[in-house]
Amino acid sequence: MTFRALTRAALVAVAALSMPVFASSASAQISVIVSASQSKNLSEREVAEIFAGVSTTWPDGTKAQIVENGDAVLTQKFFAKVVKKPTALVRSQWTKLALSGQGAAPKKGASAAEVKELVNKSPGGIGYINSSDLDDSVREVLKVP
Repeated sequence: MTFRALTRAALVAVAALSMPVFASSASAQISVIVSASQSKNLSEREVAEIFAGVSTTWPDGTKAQIVENGDAVLTQKFFAKVVKKPTALVRSQWTKLALSGQGAAPKKGASAAEVKELVNKSPGGIGYINSSDLDDSVREVLKVP
């Protein structure tokens, strides 16, 4: 085999081995969560408005407390699919709201467990996690494919 053929074979092997990893993370669903004790329901539009900073309260008037997930890939996917805006633009809006006193600065959970804990501890808390991390400690209000 020539060097070129070996290189091509190696690249094909690496690509083939990587595909299941990329496919599983790309196809993972995202769950938008609230405290298990909350009975509030939200439409996809309402969730998008809260995370975009368009709305800073729940439909009943409770102040929304966003809990951002520390997983950068999950966050980018979430904002692209639900808010339909780049993450940096959304964070800029959050900063404006927090500095003006119109909204609370988002909290950030480094892991799904921490996001769930912060959502449960925060009145009006709302966050997002991989659906595979969903359990009885929180309630799902929206599933994002």
